[in-house]
This record gives sequence, C-alpha cells and structure tokens, in this order.
Amino acid sequence: MLDVFFKTACIFLISAAGFVLRRRNIIDTDFNRQLSLLQINVIYPALILSSQTRNFTWPTLLSNWPLPAGSAMIMMVGWAVGLAVMPLIRREPRPTRAMFHFQCMINNYSFLPIMLAATLLDEKGVAQIIFSALGAELVVWTFGLQALTGGNETAGASCGSGPLTRKERLAACARLIGSRLRNLASMPLLAMAAAAGWLLLRHHAGGTIDAVQATPLGGAVADMFSTALHMTGQATIPLAAIIVGSRCAEIKGDQLFAPLAVLTTFLRLVIIPALATLLLFWLPFPPAVRPALLIVAAQPCAMASVMFAEAYGCDARFAATTVLTTHVACLLTIPLWLSAPWW
Repeated sequence: MLDVFFKTACIFLISAAGFVLRRRNIIDTDFNRQLSLLQINVIYPALILSSQTRNFTWPTLLSNWPLPAGSAMIMMVGWAVGLAVMPLIRREPRPTRAMFHFQCMINNYSFLPIMLAATLLDEKGVAQIIFSALGAELVVWTFGLQALTGGNETAGASCGSGPLTRKERLAACARLIGSRLRNLASMPLLAMAAAAGWLLLRHHAGGTIDAVQATPLGGAVADMFSTALHMTGQATIPLAAIIVGSRCAEIKGDQLFAPLAVLTTFLRLVIIPALATLLLFWLPFPPAVRPALLIVAAQPCAMASVMFAEAYGCDARFAATTVLTTHVACLLTIPLWLSAPWW
C-alpha cells in the first residue's frame, strides 16, 4: 500500500511548481488556456503516437480489444451516473453542470495508472494500460465533448419540433451533426488513427520498411521522428500537473468542502468504481486484462479535465477543485480498492 501511496503523491510534487508560479503571478489564466491548447493539440498527440507505435503491433491491437472496450465501459459508467445526478444540480450555472458531468465521466485513465502498473504489475501491465486508453479517448472526444458543450441539453432544442420551420430544423440538425463530426477530427483521435495506420502498414509492408530503415539515411530519419515524438510526449504528465497546480492556487479553502465538490468526489471514487468493478466481473472480460482495468476504474478525476475546461469555456475552477479533492482522497481509496479480495 505504501508503493501505491507514494506513486500517487508524487504528482503533487510536480503540481506544486504550478501552484507557486500562479501565486507569484508568473503565470495567469490566459497563459493556462494557451498551454492547455498546446497540450491537447501537440504534446498529448505526440505521446499517443509514441506509446502506441513503440509498444504494439497490428496483431496485438486486434487481439487485445477487451482493454479499450473495458476502459470505454468505465468511462460510460461515469457518464451515465453523472447524467442521472444532473437533475439534482439544475440550479448550478451551466458551465459548472457541464463540468460536473464531465468529471463524473473522465478519470485519470493513463498517467497515474501507468505509474501504478509499473509498481503493481509488470511491463505487460504498463502496455495494457497504454492500450486501454484508446477506448477512453474515443469516449472523451465524443460523449465527453457532448457533456462539456451541453450537447445533451441543446439537442432537443436544435432538432425539435418547436416554432422552427422544417427547413430550419433540418439545418439545425445538420449543424449539430457537423459539430459532432468535428469533434471526431480532434488531434488526439487523429493521432490514434495515424498510429493504427502505421502499425497496419508495418504489418503488411514490414520487409520494405525494415529495408529502408536499414540504410544509414533511413535509420537516421526514423530515429529522428521516434525521438522527437518520444521527447515531446514525455512532457504530457508534468505539463498537465503544472496546469492543475496553477488552477489549484486560485481555489479557496471553503471550495474544497462545497457540497458539489464532495458529491463529485464520492461519486468518482466510490460509486463509479463499484459499478465498474461489478461490470468487469459480470461481463466476460478475460482474467488477464482485469487487473489493468481495475486500476483504471479506481482512478480520480483526470488532470486533463482542467485543460478541457480552459479550452471549452467551462468551470475550470470547479475542475481544479475536484481534481484536487479526488487526488487527495484517492490516497486512501486506491489502496483500499486495490487491496480488496477480488484483486
């Protein structure tokens, strides 16, 4: 349990840098938003490309489909729980309600689980965590953005049968569908598609690619791209932690114990993991993948949620508050979940 505790606590050491920088007014809210956009559009896609192409082949992608399916299922459990609770918080501002729904859905499905898997499992477990993130990413950039942008609240108004004419309703529906398709063209999803395409190409034309890379020029170019992607992607975790630390510097002490923050923490660390764990054993998931998915199910709110809040105009302060409360509380809940009899 001590290993789990210290692997979780190390994130706070990195976040402390962002906290101090914000307190000293070296960085501000506008800087956070620009940094978040950089993270989403450049640094995180580089991590996806690097990790996927370095750790998997095309056959392993196909044979390990329960991993992304399980991660997506865990996300959807949180999305459904958040949606069910939304009527209870209808008096909150729309940006806060959207962020609450998103926080119920998104957990720390890659960075912290990777560190925990390195301690609790083996190298194969780390690779499983990385691959399982693909399913979570698909949910984040579809259902997650719907929660953030209020799609589930505006869809009826946009496509309904109100005072609009039939032509106007069709145009509104077309705009709504277009916005959903644009979400699928996000840089992280494009990076996943590019990595899968490269693995497929290597599978069918591996001999030709190996021959090219065996030449001095081909090998140098391949190493150049691989190293650049790897070095850029490695900045994802510390950069996310610094952004969260900066946002945490704006939080007042009483906000940590606000009813909505307490409710979100309870749902994220107790109710949602319990429901996800039941489904992981009730559905026919292979026993070999369950340990990695159980680690994912027990995670706190993702640090990336603060970047999403900054980028999409939602309640970034509430996002930072719940990231902080869930990460502090998970120092207790994660060791308990991962020491349970089914583990």
